[in-house]
Amino acid sequence: MASPGRFRGVSRIAAKRRSNAGTDSVVDGPTRSDRQPGVSPVQRVDRSRPGRFLVLLVFLAGAALFFRDQVLPAAQRFWETEVAPRLAGQLPDSARRVPSPVEVADPVRVPPQVHREELIEALQPVAPAMAEVPVRLASGFRPAGFRMAAMSHPLLLVSQPPQGLRLPATTGRAAFGALPLHGGREYALMLVSEGGGHRLYVDRNRNRDLTDDGPPLESEGAGGFGTSLRLPLPEVTGRPLEGSYDLWVNFDARRADRLQVYCRTQLSGEVVLGGRPYPALVADNLVLDGDYTNDGIAIDLDGDKRFKGPREIIAPGQTLELSGTAYRFDLAW
Repeated sequence: MASPGRFRGVSRIAAKRRSNAGTDSVVDGPTRSDRQPGVSPVQRVDRSRPGRFLVLLVFLAGAALFFRDQVLPAAQRFWETEVAPRLAGQLPDSARRVPSPVEVADPVRVPPQVHREELIEALQPVAPAMAEVPVRLASGFRPAGFRMAAMSHPLLLVSQPPQGLRLPATTGRAAFGALPLHGGREYALMLVSEGGGHRLYVDRNRNRDLTDDGPPLESEGAGGFGTSLRLPLPEVTGRPLEGSYDLWVNFDARRADRLQVYCRTQLSGEVVLGGRPYPALVADNLVLDGDYTNDGIAIDLDGDKRFKGPREIIAPGQTLELSGTAYRFDLAW
């Protein structure tokens, strides 16, 4: 059986609920401390805004003071010490000489004068010593075949034969060109296209007669016309060298206005740099004229029996820097 005190507590709770029914019919139970009857959540947020605005104003005021006391003076000092002197053609503070501790301890001591030109000169790398290397091809260099990459040169073709050139009897379409070499030597060429093939006539004796130079050159290549043209090396160079001046001549039907030619005869010897001999090679590459003295030189610096650029292939007028010395090569016969 329930006690009378328990019934009295239940009746008080019921009476309190009936008294609150007219003011807040949604809330069932005791009202939370952060809620006010008759005030919406939006109104309660609006009442808290003045505090937030005050915090924002304090933050902006602090930022303005920081900019005035820290950022602005630093920017002004940078302008006065670095930017303005440069605009006026003067040295900025960062480029000025800072006194050493010895000078600070002894103010009477006269500091050394450092001029801008002297400072720039002192910062430049030390130029290597120059050395001239004479290379005489007639003594010590001999034909060595095809040992390094060659450069191809175009020989233009025309449809009309040169005046005074005697031609062999042919039925195919002919195109004419010439191989000019140094010393005024010129070899007339005639390419005949017939039956899907090609033949190359060469005026080997340079007498303007293509009928007395032996049979024409047939194709040695696959997929197009390519053939070897061999001329006497002493005749081409004008020097007593044994062997032949070997050219590879090819024709691309897509470029019917030219032949492509490169030299495969290269001269091998050695040069001495810093008291040490190095294998050297001279190729008729840059200027296809049979001269060999205007094409530069290649030197096997690492001993791998190959001549590869850009360090090991020295063009005319360039130097090779090795162990603090810049070597310039004087090629002559």
